[in-house]
Amino acid sequence: MVLGPIDYTIIIIYLVGTVVFGAYIGRKIKSGKDYFLAGRSLPWWAIGMSLVVSDIGAVDMVGIAGSAYLYGIVLGNYDWLGSVPVMIIAAFLFIPMFWKKKVSTIPEWLGARYNSSVQTTSALIWGIYMPINLGIILYASAVMLNVLLDLDPKVLILSDDKAVVEKVAHSTDTKKYDFIYASSIDKGIQLSKDRNPIIVFIDKNLSAESNNRNLFTGIPFVSFTENEISSSWGEINMNRAREPDWDIFYSILIMGIVIGVYTFIGGLRAVVYTDVIQCVVMLGGSLFVLFFGIIKLGGVSEFVNIITSMGERTKDHFSLVLPVDTKTPHPWSGILFGLGFVLANAYWIGNQSIVQRSLGARSMADAKASYIFGALLKILIPFAMVVPGIIALAYNPDIADADKAMATLIKEIMPTGLIGIFFAAFLAGLMSSVDSFLNSAATVWTTDIYKKYFRPKADDAHYLVVGRVFTIIFILVAIYVAQFATGFESLYDLAQTLLSFFQGPSLAIIILGVLWKRATGTGALVGLIGGVSFSALLMWVHSNATIPLFQVSEPFLYVALWSFILSIMLTVIVSLYTKQEPEEKLRGMVYRYD
Repeated sequence: MVLGPIDYTIIIIYLVGTVVFGAYIGRKIKSGKDYFLAGRSLPWWAIGMSLVVSDIGAVDMVGIAGSAYLYGIVLGNYDWLGSVPVMIIAAFLFIPMFWKKKVSTIPEWLGARYNSSVQTTSALIWGIYMPINLGIILYASAVMLNVLLDLDPKVLILSDDKAVVEKVAHSTDTKKYDFIYASSIDKGIQLSKDRNPIIVFIDKNLSAESNNRNLFTGIPFVSFTENEISSSWGEINMNRAREPDWDIFYSILIMGIVIGVYTFIGGLRAVVYTDVIQCVVMLGGSLFVLFFGIIKLGGVSEFVNIITSMGERTKDHFSLVLPVDTKTPHPWSGILFGLGFVLANAYWIGNQSIVQRSLGARSMADAKASYIFGALLKILIPFAMVVPGIIALAYNPDIADADKAMATLIKEIMPTGLIGIFFAAFLAGLMSSVDSFLNSAATVWTTDIYKKYFRPKADDAHYLVVGRVFTIIFILVAIYVAQFATGFESLYDLAQTLLSFFQGPSLAIIILGVLWKRATGTGALVGLIGGVSFSALLMWVHSNATIPLFQVSEPFLYVALWSFILSIMLTVIVSLYTKQEPEEKLRGMVYRYD
């Protein structure tokens, strides 16, 4: 199904409307406080919806559906186990501690609790990570844009053997191209006229019709046998392809400019209130895809039958608990300990782009209520994001790039008119995660680096200008970084892997800082640096050892767990051997120590 004029009209209206609304919301911003924390005037319901839509933004909408396409319902644990319980705990224990200190960032709170060295180290970690993650999110946005608008360059593969088709596809860069297939030369010729591929691969087993090959006018073609196929073969032959009409970089650029404009103008207030609209549009659209997709398959039982009939490939697709020796990145042990105990807590308690919204709440009650409201909404997310990924598998088990599963599903099942609405829904999620990281990155660099070390006594209007300059810088960095995200099978796994390097150590020093008054600045610094270094070491050993350190392909859950444990141990040991922080410094910073 291709987009019709009404679809393009809806998309353009939504994009223009979002930018105009964001600019309108931010028209009265006069200071850094307004820009970074919305003047601490945000209501609970707006923050709660913003928390949810940012969390299930670009990487989740593209990546979770793609991972569900590969691994199944186990991805639901990232919300049911990894969000709801943690958000409730955070609402009553950690968020009030941060809010009442009137800080702008998590590193700033760490500086107040420990010392400036911990603040700066944490700020640099977040300051480096967020622009990189922005690039991943922008790339996810571009993937969705390209698939829904059918902009990806087409590669035509002619073979009557599905295994051969898949080998050819995987010998090239599956994320850059849209692979189309035909089982005969005649069908391939018609497809080439309809879809305008940049190159044609022809299995020599179809040689009986070789006299028709000259009909691929102006399109390079490669005749091959299965034995020839390899990654180097694919790379060499793709160099023969003609230049595509549209490069994914153009989509990255468009999304970066659109989102950058209203974030630059409106700051956190624009981010949160545009997220409210995007939450309604995205959740409504995603849930409609869920119901419409199952109905078109013939109901729930038929949907389940189709998936289970695929054999070994989908034997665990409806299992929430996977064995320890699973080859997926989601074993039960990693989910329970790595996700449930570490990554989930670190995300909702210590992730700057998430917590910053609650820091802008108009009262402590609003800060708490926002997390509780967000937790209730998060219960719906596996139904809106994970199950549609499995539905996409039922409709099309031959998608070469799993990250395109959700967009492909929408394009295949939705009629003209509705595609535009759901494209707008997906743009909502994509835009919300970019704007939140963009604003948070600018906040960290302005508050914890620039203000602290370069202009500590400048007026608030000056920090507004600096924040906007950083916003421009980071959107440009993100556009550059986005071009390198194509080398990973799953965008979601890539994002989680990056987080696992420092989320465990960051969580360790936050928890000890809130719950244990004996934790010292020196202990926290050693725990943070030691934990991050240990994460890097574990990843390096796992990637380079003859026998992998972990049984799973992407061990981010285990890395987060072990780095968290080591950071706790280092912080406790060093703290016990160093001088306790002054009593007056600890009051109001440690739980029940006022």
